[in-house]
Amino acid sequence: MKKLVLALFLGLLTFTVKAQEVETILTSGKWFIESIQEKGEEPELASNKTDEWLVFSKDGKVEENHFGDSKTFSWTYDKSKKMIKLSGDETIFHRVIEISESKLIIELVEDLENSDDNLMITYIK
Repeated sequence: MKKLVLALFLGLLTFTVKAQEVETILTSGKWFIESIQEKGEEPELASNKTDEWLVFSKDGKVEENHFGDSKTFSWTYDKSKKMIKLSGDETIFHRVIEISESKLIIELVEDLENSDDNLMITYIK
């Protein structure tokens, strides 16, 4: 019984530490698009990974580049919802599905009330 309680506690502690580290990991370098997947279809790999990227800054700015078209947004991270909010000409929400030092998988959420039609984007460093 003690082992079970210890395992549950360590699992909760690991999850909490990861939640606190998300912002640090996001701002640790340039994130290149590896693939895009819509509605469970096979992922479409990026044709030129060096042309599509995101860079999160600690000052709350994020720069996004798509084939030479660069835009800058403001960003915040909501730990309780595991959501990245990008604000600029429009507001975009990204739900963090997986994050590590070298991989970021997000779900683009266009409608917070009805999140059925979402796009999954995998970024790598």
